[in-house]
Amino acid sequence: MTVSPSEAPNPSSLEALQMQRLHEILNPAHTALLVIDLQNDFLSSQGKSASLWHQNVAAMQATIPKIEAITDQFYAKGRPVIRTITYEDPELRTEAGRDRFLWFEGNDREGEVACLKGTWGAELYKPPRDDDILIEKDRVSAYVGTELPKVIKEQGIKTLVIVGLKTQRCVARTAQDLYDNEPDLHVVVLEDCVASDDVALHAATMQELKRFYPPVITSDDFSRVWQNY
Repeated sequence: MTVSPSEAPNPSSLEALQMQRLHEILNPAHTALLVIDLQNDFLSSQGKSASLWHQNVAAMQATIPKIEAITDQFYAKGRPVIRTITYEDPELRTEAGRDRFLWFEGNDREGEVACLKGTWGAELYKPPRDDDILIEKDRVSAYVGTELPKVIKEQGIKTLVIVGLKTQRCVARTAQDLYDNEPDLHVVVLEDCVASDDVALHAATMQELKRFYPPVITSDDFSRVWQNY
């Protein structure tokens, strides 16, 4: 089938429509921020990811100024900031989770587990504010088996902006679970506010998120929209 020029989509019109819709989606009246797993063991140069497993945390550290700038915008408008804290304690794992770590770690030695409860490594890199909403989790998703569904309902959240770590794991799984289980919720990932120790996996995951879970935008895009409110 041949499409005549008059029937073909107008790129400029499509862009205008997308921007109009983005303005509606990001209305501060119903938008909250989800900050995923900014914990010392993942993020700090002294954390286990860097010091024990020699992972490159530079890309993750580089997102912090932008994440903080976005967070300040939510604080300024009095909108909810939800922070997740993950724990990898062996006793918190499901049976299948224990099997996964058997292959991943070789055994369950606590010295090789990140973010143990009560340790500095499990703490957020920066103390939360008193009005932040803290969500504890013991698996990849911030949605499954957590208080997040309840928070979304109680806070009347219709759009959730996602930032944090790590792109190919907790960020992607959370976005997918939200999309599958909250049909009336808009999920917006800020692509320059998520990162991983694996640059290649980060890039591949971002391509998947852009294709299957749009809109994915930059922090500058977000700020430009919010300037109009």
